[in-house]
Amino acid sequence: MAVLDSRLLRAFVAVAEELNFTRAAQRLHLAQQALSAQVRQLETRVGERLFDRTTRSVALTEAGQRLLPHARAVLAALDAGLGELEATRRAARATLRVGLATTAVVPLVGETLRRFGEDRQDVHLEVSNHGMIDPSAGLRAGIVDVGFVRPPFTDDGVVAMETLLTEPRYIVVREGHRLAEHESVRPQDVVGEPWIYVEGADPKTRAFWSLEEFRDEPLRTGTRVNSFEEAFAAGLAGLAITCQGESAIRTVGVAFPQLRAVRLEGVEPARVAVAWRAGEETALTRAFVATALAVATDNTGW
Repeated sequence: MAVLDSRLLRAFVAVAEELNFTRAAQRLHLAQQALSAQVRQLETRVGERLFDRTTRSVALTEAGQRLLPHARAVLAALDAGLGELEATRRAARATLRVGLATTAVVPLVGETLRRFGEDRQDVHLEVSNHGMIDPSAGLRAGIVDVGFVRPPFTDDGVVAMETLLTEPRYIVVREGHRLAEHESVRPQDVVGEPWIYVEGADPKTRAFWSLEEFRDEPLRTGTRVNSFEEAFAAGLAGLAITCQGESAIRTVGVAFPQLRAVRLEGVEPARVAVAWRAGEETALTRAFVATALAVATDNTGW
């Protein structure tokens, strides 16, 4: 009984289907010399010549024609079995659902996901982005296990969190705006401007980012948005200004070079926190939170 392996069978099937050693080698990402050696090795093991070769053509011998359907069946069965094993492995992996709420641009978020993924390869990370409309990143609705959030927002006691970083806030205006060349501004300088408006936004979130505590009159709505990109596009068009944390500002110069970010003085800084559903901690969520805190400690300059 000849001892065969899948590598030799795949080489045989590729040449049999292509009837060209060059194309078969390209298909298998092999050097043509290596492919020819594998075919010769298979022929030696089965004790039969499988191909008639000339300088111009390649054709299956009678032995090759008889072997081909069985080789295909063996490889198909092997691939199916390996696929089932991989599906079983994936099903056995734990899943941790991670929500983002306008925090995808924060460097420590990506670093936490990377480090946790490397440390816990037995865990599948399922990441979802909830934009500006849900500052709890899906935690209040119970559709994620942990999240990266920007407090304050209404949490009804459902959400617990640990602050990872604080950062200054900035006003974003278009080039040529009356405040564009200022090094810094105070709330009184900007509250009268038209602002972006997030439809259905959490009231605490809207109050914080629109400087409500400094207003004597209602917010002037410039345009409605639900993402950084829409907010910055509104600023670029001169429709509205927006207030953003420093980590979000880093994208302005690259994607929107005509915008200017002016530091906002005299206000509470913005925060980025890792959060989870209070009273529903698991070993996985605790491990993820610990990773996020370690990343924040290791990189105090985020």
